[in-house]
Amino acid sequence: MSTIKIVSEKTILKDKIIEVKEQEIELPDGKKKIHHNVYRAPTVSVFPLADDDIYLISQYRYLYGKDSLEAMSGFMEEGEEPLFAAKRELKEETGLTAKDWYTLPVFEIAGSIVRGQMHLFWVKELEHGETSFDDDEDITLVKMPFAEAVAKVMSGKISHVATAVGILLLDKLRSEGKA
Repeated sequence: MSTIKIVSEKTILKDKIIEVKEQEIELPDGKKKIHHNVYRAPTVSVFPLADDDIYLISQYRYLYGKDSLEAMSGFMEEGEEPLFAAKRELKEETGLTAKDWYTLPVFEIAGSIVRGQMHLFWVKELEHGETSFDDDEDITLVKMPFAEAVAKVMSGKISHVATAVGILLLDKLRSEGKA
């Protein structure tokens, strides 16, 4: 186990979903370094399944300059439980509600620089309803064969990390008869 210690830290930027900290660390050999790290609010991603189909969303991601095919995802609000956030995001972004909810493992989004967690869920027994997008969201619901979604992950056409991880986990669970 490493003996790296945080000697000092100060917040450089803070808003609702991220905090950037400048941290001075001391290495095991006594040397000191400055690191800048981003602490990101946890996210949830939901994978609705209907028979051999999966629902995803398509939305334009200006940061990358392209449309992105993704699971329904969003940030957890402070004090919010992952399952509650997942149900909220699914309803807001797709109008879907689900009777059956299953939890997948929680993943860290990176090994350094950015700290945050992804909570993944898959759902079935869906009901359609009304969406309630945030004012900066332009989302299209996309239903496709599950096998096509797996192929899109493998070809890089689905490149959103939480979505790729979730689809591949579900593919494994389906091949084992567990999903």
